[in-house]
Amino acid sequence: MKKIKQLGLTFLFGLNAMAFAQTPPTTMPVEQNAVTQPVQQTQITNANAVNINTASAAELQDKLVGIGQKKAQAIVDYRTKNGNFKNIEQLAEVSGIGQATVEKNRANIILE
Repeated sequence: MKKIKQLGLTFLFGLNAMAFAQTPPTTMPVEQNAVTQPVQQTQITNANAVNINTASAAELQDKLVGIGQKKAQAIVDYRTKNGNFKNIEQLAEVSGIGQATVEKNRANIILE
């Protein structure tokens, strides 16, 4: 009797698996002539945001966490010597500024 139960259960599970295997996935139809609208970019304003390519040492010191007078001046000196920053990670190349400081200030840094 036990073998018949096991055989019956195996058969039921097998049928169930086959039913799911044959069910086509449900997807939404895609319109062929759909017109896409460009996404309008909105400028996020942040009172503490600072453009590290144009800010003075005083502005950098005022707006960035963990940046004092010497580090702010080091940022300006680096920018003067090497040109504008191309990405935020480049800020870690400035003497005295590590990746942790960059991460703390990432939301407040603008590159333009």
